[in-house]
Amino acid sequence: MVPDPVSAALGKFGAWQARSLLLLALVKIPAGWHMLSILFLAPNPETFGGCFLCARDNSSKISLNEWIQTRHPVDQRYPLGFDPCNIYPEINGTVSRTAGSLQECNKFEFIINEPTMVSQWSLVCNRGVLVSVVQLFYLLGITSGGVVTFILLKRFSPKMVIMAGTVLQVSAGIAGALQPIFEVHCFLKMLIGLGTCLMFTAANQIIVDISIGWRKTVFSVCFELFWSIGVMSLGWLDAAADSWSTLHLIISVPSILFLVMWCVIPESPRWLIAHGRFESADNLLKFAAACNGRELPLDFTTRKPIASAGCPRQRLPIFKVICLQFMWIGTVVFYYGALLNIKNVGGPTLPIRTTIAGAAEIIGMVIGVFLLLNPKHKFGVLSILLLIGGASCASSFAIPPNESGSTGGWTMLWLAVGGRISIACSLAVMSNGSLELLPADKRAVVGTAMVTVARMALMTAPFLNNLAFYGESITLTFYGVLALIAACGAFCLYVSAEWRVLLGPCNKKEFSLQAVESRSKPSEAENVVCVNFNQYCIYDAEYETNIAA
Repeated sequence: MVPDPVSAALGKFGAWQARSLLLLALVKIPAGWHMLSILFLAPNPETFGGCFLCARDNSSKISLNEWIQTRHPVDQRYPLGFDPCNIYPEINGTVSRTAGSLQECNKFEFIINEPTMVSQWSLVCNRGVLVSVVQLFYLLGITSGGVVTFILLKRFSPKMVIMAGTVLQVSAGIAGALQPIFEVHCFLKMLIGLGTCLMFTAANQIIVDISIGWRKTVFSVCFELFWSIGVMSLGWLDAAADSWSTLHLIISVPSILFLVMWCVIPESPRWLIAHGRFESADNLLKFAAACNGRELPLDFTTRKPIASAGCPRQRLPIFKVICLQFMWIGTVVFYYGALLNIKNVGGPTLPIRTTIAGAAEIIGMVIGVFLLLNPKHKFGVLSILLLIGGASCASSFAIPPNESGSTGGWTMLWLAVGGRISIACSLAVMSNGSLELLPADKRAVVGTAMVTVARMALMTAPFLNNLAFYGESITLTFYGVLALIAACGAFCLYVSAEWRVLLGPCNKKEFSLQAVESRSKPSEAENVVCVNFNQYCIYDAEYETNIAA
């Protein structure tokens, strides 16, 4: 095998990788902010102690309480016990309080401390679904961004893609905070999602390229932990904002930092080599080696042939692909959709709930790292964790309602946390340990396709979360069922890809730990992996393509 110049120059780990990984992981913080921001940009008025009701006539001198008692019908489905979307009409100076005479409100009065998207565009009652439409456009940008990044990386370097995504995210974010038209805001939200996806997908590709061995897995999971930092911090940033537009600026402007740090953000040496830019790759690797305290030979160059003509073609295992697709859909829709559903589970204030959710993600990711570093039974253990997490969430339907008829509260929150830990573990395993089940020549394309399909399914989550109006446990139970489906997929993979491997030596009465380990790890030929950005294979005994969710 031809020596890999990238591994030879960088070594296993050093100061250059540490600095690069930290800089690149920072792109995940604004990704978490923007994904979760809709909960604070467009909260229900009752979330932060406010309310809304049909607008009173300017000439009316009736008090707020009297207006609610005389004109709004009682309805316990709403948080404050009255229907704010309809009123009893006034006919000849007399209020008609018959059920069939209700009139739908066209204008609303908001009693809130700070302006939100809901109050600016009256996104309540029949227009309340438009809040989900805003999030739909953001998810549309994320979904298309994965495909666009895959295409761009064939021609443009990951660093250039990060910069393009940063410009798009910052410019669309600032414009979205300042312009007053709802339709334009939706379009800008899609551009923010596209730019965000360009940033974190290209950054993850660089992390995979400059990491060696088991550190590749650990660093890829740590990359996701910065998402959780964004989730945990957003609620407290909202406390510093005096309006939704101010919060939008707060989460958009910091990405300018990546443009300022252009010179210190690393390039991908493997991309440079794959595209024939050997001089740039040589200079980059020599600088990195110097930072790591490694001495390279005077004649060091990346011009040596290190790529094969192409990956060996193999048949696609259809059954495994189907299992992986179900797992991807269950994992992605649960992980991101249930995070948006945290507004419906009740309990403490929303910032505390999002902080607890972020902490649960970190716990799940740590468990995922353990499974990835001890992979003999990873899908078997993952199926058990998903079964526990799914059952935890699905059991929320059994929570008895309180005096007001609500089932939300601390009990539902802790059930949701149990599911969140298991699904975060699943995301870590799927992102960093699932593609090894596919042929090397098809991993990049099939992996990208599976993630894209899962993201398309995710676009239904904002609308599914609206079902909580009819019962807080409905949506959480649905996500629990998704986890159970993913658990079935993980168990099928365990039986087909892990259990049979372990059973084979036992049947032959030749069982040994060495035999199990040798069969549970991919062979040397399987480690010749196609990179995302061109058709060549780079020889590296521990280099694997990683596709982030």
